[in-house]
Amino acid sequence: MKKILGLDCGIASVGWAVLEYDQAETEGSIIACGTRMFDTPETDKERRPKSEIRREKRGQRRVIRRRKQRMNAVRQLMFEHGLLPDAKSDALKFQGIDPWAVRAKANQAILSKEELAIALGHIARHRGFKSNAKSQGENDVEGSKMKKAMALTREKAEGKTFVQMIIHGEGRKRNKDGDYSHTPLRAELDAEVRALFRNQQRLQNKAATIALETAFIDKAFFQRGLQDSEKLLANCAFEPAEKRTAKRGYSFELFRFLSRLNTFTITQGREGRRLTVEELSDAARDFGKTKKISFKALRKLIKLPDEASFEGTKPDDEKNDVTSRHGASAEGTGTLYTLLAGAAWDSLVKTPEKLDRIAEVISFRADLNNIRAGLEEIGLEAVVLDKLMEELQFSTFNLFTGAGHISAQACRNMLPHLTQGLVYSQAAEKAGYDHTASRERNAFDVGVHGKEALKKILSNAVIDRSLVGSPIARKALIEAVKQVKAVVEVHG
Repeated sequence: MKKILGLDCGIASVGWAVLEYDQAETEGSIIACGTRMFDTPETDKERRPKSEIRREKRGQRRVIRRRKQRMNAVRQLMFEHGLLPDAKSDALKFQGIDPWAVRAKANQAILSKEELAIALGHIARHRGFKSNAKSQGENDVEGSKMKKAMALTREKAEGKTFVQMIIHGEGRKRNKDGDYSHTPLRAELDAEVRALFRNQQRLQNKAATIALETAFIDKAFFQRGLQDSEKLLANCAFEPAEKRTAKRGYSFELFRFLSRLNTFTITQGREGRRLTVEELSDAARDFGKTKKISFKALRKLIKLPDEASFEGTKPDDEKNDVTSRHGASAEGTGTLYTLLAGAAWDSLVKTPEKLDRIAEVISFRADLNNIRAGLEEIGLEAVVLDKLMEELQFSTFNLFTGAGHISAQACRNMLPHLTQGLVYSQAAEKAGYDHTASRERNAFDVGVHGKEALKKILSNAVIDRSLVGSPIARKALIEAVKQVKAVVEVHG
């Protein structure tokens, strides 16, 4: 007799069952089953995950730490330029001086060294908001509650600078709970600093040097770029030397589209059939010229008669996309085609690896400089490169997120077989792949297989963080391991 252990793991319980069956797998029975319950890692009242609270506190500590580092550098800079007597933590504490009034005064009167230090220090400490989103321009403040409040305040300002709005406003200088209208844009404060130095230089303030202006802007407004996610990508199950490709990449979208078409059954009368090679070719010939490919559009592409229908699809549902319920079959490819239609597109579509790499760079890199460097490595024409970088300032590529389950190389290797009408498993086999390898059946396998992997997990008292990064998932796995040990002790 053989035995199977089945587990159903959650964040608060582990369901388990031991089954026994004969060698022919024709008869079996449940030997034992049960549930192991444990405390959920959430707060009792709000039911918030404790990992979320830890992440929030960790972020606050990081903000405080970086602000302290920034202000240390700013005080040191002003000390070196003779604005402060020293660079100690209390060097900018002057009694009886309103920094807002000093900032407003800088437009029409010369500032003393102490006043200039106070104004610059106040701006450096409260340096405003700057979005790190690659799909937004510097002044795009749509989206969140904070950004909408900022946009409304900017409309009311009527051309005034931020400090002028504060001085001549209702008297409140800071945000209050739930109200973010007094949050300035980083760009506005950058402009205020530059205007301050221009005015002071016009008034012949010897302390307001160009060298101080350049160094101050660099130290006060520097912001680290977001970390790219390329290094977090898993390797392809089919091509271990390759990373998984972008979900919006040309080859992956075409692979997904053809894989879906090869599962369709066309019914006409009482007979059913699959799409022919000619129909598949017609469907994929101009792939990407439209983002959405509905059943209705597909019907026209393959010249399907009105009396034929797609099995399982109601006539009213033919307006839906053939691949995605909540998206489009060629979202990424269609976006690039719209931008590069013409000679540039005709050239790139002949080298799909370049189109795939464009989607990968845009999807997995966050910093604009890193994106430009990645696009330059592809060897794109200057006009194409400039066009892509220009569109990054807007929301053109905001849907370029997420990774597919295989690499672009694996997609390209299977595409010829998919165009011949083979389903995914058959195309993978023809390309020399085991299609079951793409499943996450060996998620906890760290180099050994089968029982050896299980023994290694069971022998560890603590689950390594490199194996499971999430604290909640790691706790659940630890409890599951305890349950497995208990079952193994009883049932072998």
